[in-house]
Amino acid sequence: MRLESDRLIIKDATVDEASFYFELFNDPDWITYINDKGLRSVEQTKTYLENTLPKNALLKGLGFFTVITKETNEPIGMTSALQRDKLDFIDVGYALLPKGRGKGYASEATLLMMEYIKDTFKQEKVYAFTLPENEKSKRLLENLGFAYIGKQSVFEGEEDCVYEFKF
Repeated sequence: MRLESDRLIIKDATVDEASFYFELFNDPDWITYINDKGLRSVEQTKTYLENTLPKNALLKGLGFFTVITKETNEPIGMTSALQRDKLDFIDVGYALLPKGRGKGYASEATLLMMEYIKDTFKQEKVYAFTLPENEKSKRLLENLGFAYIGKQSVFEGEEDCVYEFKF
């Protein structure tokens, strides 16, 4: 899969990006607001990607994707489109390294993914979720037109704020 906007490229993640994903997975905000994968080396991250990315291929267009700026041709984050067991519709996710934050890239990547989900999977809506304490993420979703629909336990042991966007 490959999507493009004026400033961004979104493409399938690859094992060759292990050093980038090591940096992303160990970013303090990733650990605080997403999870701590416990990957403490590039080699561990490479093994994780080798085990995870083939599962992406089985998702028929869903999965995790790398966000790259056209200006520098460097990865700055990731985005996802997944069908979770506990949700009725596909959800979109995003995470950027500090060098990609505050520039509108998260909004731009999320909009690209929303259009991809709508066009490819013919969804009538898309979900997004975030931890209740992640004020920046909640604000981003609301600015994109997502509506808060309540809290739900999407993952074991935590309750997330769930948002929906109706096409």
